[in-house]
Amino acid sequence: MVRGLVFGVALAATLGVCGSAWAQPTAVSPVAVVAPDPTGRWMRAESDHFIVYSERSEVMLRRYVAMLEDFDGVLRVVHGKTKAETPRKLPLYLLEDNRQLQRMMPGSPESRRGVYVRPVEDIFAVAVRADTSKYDKNNGDDVVLHEYVHHFMMQYFPDSYPGWLVEGLAEYYMTIDLQPKRVQIGDYNRSRAYSLLEGEWIPVTTLLSKRVTQLPKDEVSAFYAQSWLLTHYIWSDKERKAKLDDYLDLLHKRGDPMASWTKIYGQDAPALEKALKDYVKQNKLAGRVLTRPEPPTPALTITRMPAGADDLLLEVQRLKLGVPKDDAPELLEKVRRAAAKRPKEYYSRLVLARAECKIGDRDKGEALLKTLLEERPTDLETLQVMAYSRLETARRLARDPAQREKAKAIYADAATYLGRAHKVDPDNYLTLYGYAEAKSLDKEPSENTLNVVFRAASIAPQNFPIRMNAARLFIRAKQYELARELLTPVAGDPHGGGMSRQATQMLARMEGKADGEALGASAGDAAAPAQASAEGDKDAPGG
Repeated sequence: MVRGLVFGVALAATLGVCGSAWAQPTAVSPVAVVAPDPTGRWMRAESDHFIVYSERSEVMLRRYVAMLEDFDGVLRVVHGKTKAETPRKLPLYLLEDNRQLQRMMPGSPESRRGVYVRPVEDIFAVAVRADTSKYDKNNGDDVVLHEYVHHFMMQYFPDSYPGWLVEGLAEYYMTIDLQPKRVQIGDYNRSRAYSLLEGEWIPVTTLLSKRVTQLPKDEVSAFYAQSWLLTHYIWSDKERKAKLDDYLDLLHKRGDPMASWTKIYGQDAPALEKALKDYVKQNKLAGRVLTRPEPPTPALTITRMPAGADDLLLEVQRLKLGVPKDDAPELLEKVRRAAAKRPKEYYSRLVLARAECKIGDRDKGEALLKTLLEERPTDLETLQVMAYSRLETARRLARDPAQREKAKAIYADAATYLGRAHKVDPDNYLTLYGYAEAKSLDKEPSENTLNVVFRAASIAPQNFPIRMNAARLFIRAKQYELARELLTPVAGDPHGGGMSRQATQMLARMEGKADGEALGASAGDAAAPAQASAEGDKDAPGG
């Protein structure tokens, strides 16, 4: 964003690199020659920064991925990240209509055009793109680009920012007009412009101090519109933009948002509101135009998904998001029926095993996973599903002091599968985080465990449950500076909900503590381990 620190740069030297953490797995038999699964309608397109799934035409898929890569490239140029590594590509599911969205997220409103979600097992975006003008001229792209700005900023500029700036920047960039030799940034969204011109404004004191989740529903649209306007107002003037760091520094020192604004910008609430309304009246809302050479066609690999994905691809994501107990029997039966249609297909059997482990018969699921691993001993997803099933079993047993030794043995078993997964992909955050959890019963977290969980959080900084639980480990190790680095973006996230409140409480308990000092157990252990949120920015444009 406007602050130059990248998560992990200042911390990596403290922790070093992940060492040889992994338990050595038992010898794995040579991979059997297995015929590939027959393919279906869904395609998987992989580029430098994205993995996009679609059953639309290949031409449309290529065009869409090119648009995403172009947008990412503009963000990198504007924010000085052209050479920054991409530790994890963002998966995106390109859907045709709300019917498909309901398969993944039952109960989603008809108007939802996209969403960004961060459960422990995945971080992904969804776009409902009908290629019609029924909803908006960009066919839902505004929503996806809005969410990608959040993803990008959390990857490269994690910190605590006021809600208006978090949402304002996403609104500012989402309307981008990408042309071969020019780019327009900061143009207005039609619904936001209508809100500014015809709607009721919220007080600027509310705008500066509140998160969107703290507002009544009838003020949400105004909050997004005025957040965009205030961001546009700042970004349009070099002097105003240059002062923003000073303003944010005051907020980080717990300054009152309005008083801090007055101190830095010289405007009290009435003056700021008048300046913003004058800015609208003067029709200064056009975006910033940048000229450029025509961007190259992105490198792209398209493969067909197995036929079972036609029935189960979206259901896999639903399983990752978490299934309410009352809905589990129906979903489990649906997966069982679909898998029975292709009893020899690896993909369908793996989805079935995942479903059984999560919402069905775990013993059956794990038995099927063992069979699958005999066929494909190095299949990363299968190894992870098995490991996380074992972790869940160990986690439940560990709650009973009489079962702790048994839980230790199962944690060790999970670590063996994770060690095999690590050999397949040493930079997979889910594998790394699982390994740290497998060490849950250690009296104190080892340096190696801290290295591993830190690496997981740096690969997937958008995943708040991982950041929260990593912070707990650092608190146990009396490394409070690192814990603060992990917790601060969570505490300041406008959509963080309960996890933001927990993070704020944990930060308060560490206040004034230096590394190595004793701290009451409550700071690290008061709250239950953070759980994934199944929903992302539900109030983003169109959603």
